[in-house]
Amino acid sequence: MEPSLTPIPPEPKKPFAPWVWLPFLSGIGALAALVAASLLFPGWLVIQEACLVGFALVVGYFLVQTIARLAAKRWRGALFAFLRLATLAALVIPTLALLMISSFFGPSEDGFADHLTIPEGIEIAVPEIDAAGEWSDAGSKGTDTMQLAVKAALRVPGGSDPSFVPSLPSLRRASTDHPADFRAYIEASPDWHVFIEQGNHFAARRWSYGGEPRDELHGYISDNGGDASFQTRVLLCLDRKQWSRYDIQHVQEGSSPVTPEMSEGNRMHESRVMIEGGGVWVEIFEQSKALERRVTKASIKTLEAEFSEFQKDPPAAVNRAKTRARDLALRLGGASGEPVRLLEGMQPGIYGVAFSLNPGEPGVVYLKAFEVTKGTPLSEDRLEAASETRMTWSADPTEKFGAKSGFTIYEGDWGKPYAARFEVWFKPDSQGSERKLAEKIYKIEGWQR
Repeated sequence: MEPSLTPIPPEPKKPFAPWVWLPFLSGIGALAALVAASLLFPGWLVIQEACLVGFALVVGYFLVQTIARLAAKRWRGALFAFLRLATLAALVIPTLALLMISSFFGPSEDGFADHLTIPEGIEIAVPEIDAAGEWSDAGSKGTDTMQLAVKAALRVPGGSDPSFVPSLPSLRRASTDHPADFRAYIEASPDWHVFIEQGNHFAARRWSYGGEPRDELHGYISDNGGDASFQTRVLLCLDRKQWSRYDIQHVQEGSSPVTPEMSEGNRMHESRVMIEGGGVWVEIFEQSKALERRVTKASIKTLEAEFSEFQKDPPAAVNRAKTRARDLALRLGGASGEPVRLLEGMQPGIYGVAFSLNPGEPGVVYLKAFEVTKGTPLSEDRLEAASETRMTWSADPTEKFGAKSGFTIYEGDWGKPYAARFEVWFKPDSQGSERKLAEKIYKIEGWQR
């Protein structure tokens, strides 16, 4: 009788078998393809998204494989799966660094305007020079009291004590005792940019250049002037809600000194304080070279002076603010009284917009833009938010009110102009239908990094 044969178990899969490396190499290939697509086809987002999806699938594969092998107590296989997963994760950092470097030095032309022609037979304007440049004298055509106060404070060397007194009694009384006039004043004054974020109302303090108040990105104002370098923002939280989820120190309005919580940003001493006072909160952000909160103190002093004047006669203060908005409309409308004018920015593709309008009811205006020959929307996901601004209004349609904003058009390249139609749209607070107020065609170029 022949002895029975013991079955030979199948040889375990070797972790270094060629096919085992296919998913790993696919992950590396997805990252390489992402870099190549970003460099060679920067406008083809679908290719970049496909690369990201492919990489995510490979990472998910190795994550599931690692967990499954651990559950099966296949320690060696789990170790190799984890090492491949960790290697792919580590490769993300140099990939992101390479993409960041390429964004500065790589090609940035998108070819949007390569085959576009500017049509003949229609009126096409060109953006005008902004007479109120950023470096113009703030007091040449009107006085910006906050800007003058901040710059004067920064000319004095700062000390080492960061404490300040959050005393704003006039602002507290204005928002509490005269809420309707207070809100009307803030919305009418060219010094304040009122906007809505997640259903809450805010007002950022503008600075004036050449006598014309201008909106800055998220209301932040900065200057690199050596020892006088600073960045600041003064923000009224009109519904007593914080604008974002960043950390901020809340203090009560009053005459007792407070010491702000200090940190560092842009190699400067940084503080961000929310002063709670009556019907409004005031956020004051400051970055400056000295520990002493010179900008914060100057801002508080200027706010108190502004609303102390308001308190003397609130309805008269509202009328003065509307008069300033009407005067601004005359300047922004130009000699022809245009409802919308495009202004040159510091580079092609970066523009300012001057509104001279009266929507007839409370709300905000914003821009839409389209390439003329094909009707392609321009910077559709950014233009509305960038250009949106709140307009003063009245029931008299002959009155006009002025406002300015800024934006960037990303489609196109320098030296390749094309025609674009800019439309001014109005979004009423009443939740009624949005409506177009004006439009004009301009010859523009897209911004190129």
